Amino acid sequence: MKESNRTRRFLLFLVGGAMPVALTLGLIFRLSTIFITAFLLILGVIFAAMWLWYQANLRASGEEWWQDDEASGWRGY
Repeated sequence: MKESNRTRRFLLFLVGGAMPVALTLGLIFRLSTIFITAFLLILGVIFAAMWLWYQANLRASGEEWWQDDEASGWRGY
């Protein structure tokens, strides 16, 4: 497994794990439900974006056709 995939999975674990922790701490410290809900929605959007990015790049090798080093887009084929 590539090191970058391991790091991405760890970050997904951290953001996903922060959601129940934030909910639990919010309920323990009796924070406003509006604040807890807004924070969980923000974490959810971040988690969803990270998950989509992880899934989109899961099988990427770096040699994809759209990764062109030249600004013109012409690869000379």
